[in-house]
Amino acid sequence: MGGSQSTRKVTVDNENAIQVSQEALDRIQSQLTAKQAEQRPPPPVQSYTPPAYEYRRQHEYAAEEAYWAHRIEKLKRAHEKINSGMHLEYQKTLKEANDLFNMVEGDKVASKLPPCQEEKAKVLQCYSTNPNKSLLCSVLVNEFNDCVCKSRVAAVTATS
Repeated sequence: MGGSQSTRKVTVDNENAIQVSQEALDRIQSQLTAKQAEQRPPPPVQSYTPPAYEYRRQHEYAAEEAYWAHRIEKLKRAHEKINSGMHLEYQKTLKEANDLFNMVEGDKVASKLPPCQEEKAKVLQCYSTNPNKSLLCSVLVNEFNDCVCKSRVAAVTATS
């Protein structure tokens, strides 16, 4: 008896049905959505809390900033140390150069006059007293020449 389904169909005709226009349906729908929006509570205001990775990144940035500040200070100290050493070396070299220059200046003052001035004066005197007889002064010229050669040899041996 109840093992099979019934194949009967029931249909109801409702003649008292109300027909609603599309405009009315749209208006009712918009009013319903407005009421739902009013009834819905606003989202709670949350203070921004950065995620853990941002804290970690800020910490790493601070650590890196400290590292580079320390590194720069270390390089500045090394640079100042090198500069002070170079300044001392410069002062030392300048003093040595001035001492050498003063020593050379002292030698120039001592040897400011050309050598063999006496022999030169004798040769000039001989030429002026014997204008047409220059061979008479040959002995004095040879003495002057020997003096010049000796002074050259003395100057070369003194510099080496």
